[in-house]
Amino acid sequence: MSASGFICSATVLVLSFVLLSLPAKAGPVLSDQQITYLKRKGQVTYCIDPDWLPFEALSEQGKHIGISAEYIRLLQQMIPVPLLLYPTADWPSSLQAAKDRRCDLLTLAMPTPSRLEYLLFTKAYLEVPNVVVTTKDKALIRSVADIPPSSAVGIRSGFGTLELYQQRYPQLKLVPFHDYEQGLLQVQAGYLYGMLGNMGSISYSLQKNAITNLKIAGRLSEDTLLSLACRNDDPLLLEIFDTLLLQISPEQKQQINNSWLAIRYEQSFNYELFWQMLLAFALLISVVSISYLKLKKLNQALLEANLRLEQLSQHDPLTGLYNRHYFEPRVQQALALCQRQQLPLTLAMMDLDHFKDINDTLGHNFGDQCLKDFAALCQRQFQRKDDLLVRYGGEEFILVSVGSDAETMQQLLEDFLQKLEAHQVRLNHQQGYCTVSIGWYCQIPPATMDSKQLVELADHALYQAKHSGRNCAVRAASEASPDY
Repeated sequence: MSASGFICSATVLVLSFVLLSLPAKAGPVLSDQQITYLKRKGQVTYCIDPDWLPFEALSEQGKHIGISAEYIRLLQQMIPVPLLLYPTADWPSSLQAAKDRRCDLLTLAMPTPSRLEYLLFTKAYLEVPNVVVTTKDKALIRSVADIPPSSAVGIRSGFGTLELYQQRYPQLKLVPFHDYEQGLLQVQAGYLYGMLGNMGSISYSLQKNAITNLKIAGRLSEDTLLSLACRNDDPLLLEIFDTLLLQISPEQKQQINNSWLAIRYEQSFNYELFWQMLLAFALLISVVSISYLKLKKLNQALLEANLRLEQLSQHDPLTGLYNRHYFEPRVQQALALCQRQQLPLTLAMMDLDHFKDINDTLGHNFGDQCLKDFAALCQRQFQRKDDLLVRYGGEEFILVSVGSDAETMQQLLEDFLQKLEAHQVRLNHQQGYCTVSIGWYCQIPPATMDSKQLVELADHALYQAKHSGRNCAVRAASEASPDY
């Protein structure tokens, strides 16, 4: 195969692990209120990690370069005020600058418990698999559990993954390093079992430093979800940039990644690393074994898999609603916002009545049609910008809404019950009806409440609705906070 063919294959492979957000929606980008707010503010400052290529960095001339720089240029075209870089010496300094309100935004950041104390996060617009790099004699790693507990493992300091891994895997002996190169050299010398990191940074560092005797031993279950972070005392700014990011098209995103990822394969293509990366990606999509792939078919296969993963990573394939994986961090952000701003928070758990009987009598295809019709009715009923609809599992769904009082939510839920009861589900020559039981919480959440307690309150109310005749909505009672 020609060099250009290998470059094309590498381009598709690298693009496949950078999962991007949904396509832009039609219509005006910002409202008059948002534009007025920005003009009154005058400028928006942002901070970056000055040494994190290919994602972002400061050049020797002090210029912002990398993937995030391309996004900033696109965002700048959509707002009437300048986006100004606030330069810092390193990533911890950028975090501190955001905490001190010296910059309004962080271009690429992960939500962690400590950062949620002073930042709000947009929907993730980059999702990068995390991998582990070892010497070639180590076994294949399918999860963190495959790493021997007594082994020392390197990880980049200051990143959100360090905080998350310390909490989730206390048995790991994590050794922080200022950059990936230091950690990889320690792995190469045999002082570390392996080095954890995201696929983009690891691949860049391996090639930049010409390290060829290590391997990507496996992909970890936790991906790096990168968002744009805003100061938490300015929620309107979060709303603005959430809206702006949705305007960036898939074609623009692909062009950005071609510029900062694929071009490096063209300059110096490492065939051994190519096959290591290909193996890691094959584990992710679980399509076929590398030994049976023909290189001439790789481009199309990886491109199709990437499109499927982009949708499935955050959405339920049957109903099109968000899935449970997406729900967990978003409900935590909504809860933190309502606790901080003293806003009412609604969480409604909805469970279709007698769904097993529907499947048994009319068949699973008809049951699937009931789920799709139910999701469509939900989307028509709950249309506020901050409403979040989730397929939680099976026939169970969740609605999260911020800012509406209990009386408003009760009217919406009761109206929805009536519309669903009157709706006829049709599939081929079959027809039928379905109802739903709802348990819902609506309060200004107390400062001590966490997302698990919130879900448990709504779930208990759902249990009461099921035992009160079904086809009804029961509000959760809580002594922890007064009614709104």
